[in-house]
Amino acid sequence: MATIKRIGIIGDPYNVGWEGPGVHAAAAAFRKAGLVEAVRGVVDEVVDFGDIDVDLPPRDDSDASLLNPEQVKAVSRVIADEVARVVADGYTPLIIGGEDSVMLGILEGFRRALGAPIGQVFMDAHGDFNTPETTPSGLIGGMENAILTGRGPEGLVKLFRDEPQLAEENITFYGTRDLDPQEKVALDNSHVRVWSADRIRQVGPDEAMCQVVGDLRSRVENVYLHIDLDILDESEMAAHVLPVPNGLTSDEFVRSVNGLVSSGLLCGLAVMVFNAAKDPTGSEAKRVAKLVADSLSA
Repeated sequence: MATIKRIGIIGDPYNVGWEGPGVHAAAAAFRKAGLVEAVRGVVDEVVDFGDIDVDLPPRDDSDASLLNPEQVKAVSRVIADEVARVVADGYTPLIIGGEDSVMLGILEGFRRALGAPIGQVFMDAHGDFNTPETTPSGLIGGMENAILTGRGPEGLVKLFRDEPQLAEENITFYGTRDLDPQEKVALDNSHVRVWSADRIRQVGPDEAMCQVVGDLRSRVENVYLHIDLDILDESEMAAHVLPVPNGLTSDEFVRSVNGLVSSGLLCGLAVMVFNAAKDPTGSEAKRVAKLVADSLSA
């Protein structure tokens, strides 16, 4: 059974690809709730590298179908550098806070340090597979998976390199249960693997992740796990940014992540999209800290 020996924590105190309160404060809330200490209880060595520091350009919402692209690019560039540095220093990155748009930078950091191909398990209620032509919101935090596969505006698709950052068949959506109509059409016409929450329950989380790992292992040696906390049901966590019914239970979540950790493929993970404004007592952040620690103790 594989285990993670060294974790390097990176905080993201920005909310550039989404809108709403609380997201920028998530990394601080997780640290205050004891997440670093909780992870130290299950991993041999944990170093907190602090928050990334980005010189943000002015916010630009002039294009209603593509909101704030320059700030997304700025944060993505900085987080790419930090992820690559932490991996090169021998740590498995754990990125905390922020929102999903900066996956563009996170995946670039892993690719610089580890080479291609990289696999991704995307735990999220949503698909984030829209483009400016299909988006109902204009938020890049609902487009990043499409951008990673080469769909979308050239300035984001080619932010780091000319070819797509991820091959479609190396992306697995896990726990998906809320897709926009045109987004679903695009996914159905792609090679992205989709495990809905219902499908996971049909076979059980252990078998579901076993099948996901078996599929990815045939093509990649490193897998990045992205966790948007709306993967969890509202009954499990109240500090959602965009809650969706029928999410995973804490047990289903922990067993799923344990399966990926045990596979030996996991090269890093992020825990994102937490509304600290809905957690005045810190109890929700403490719940997240325990879930993360339990998940890493394969």
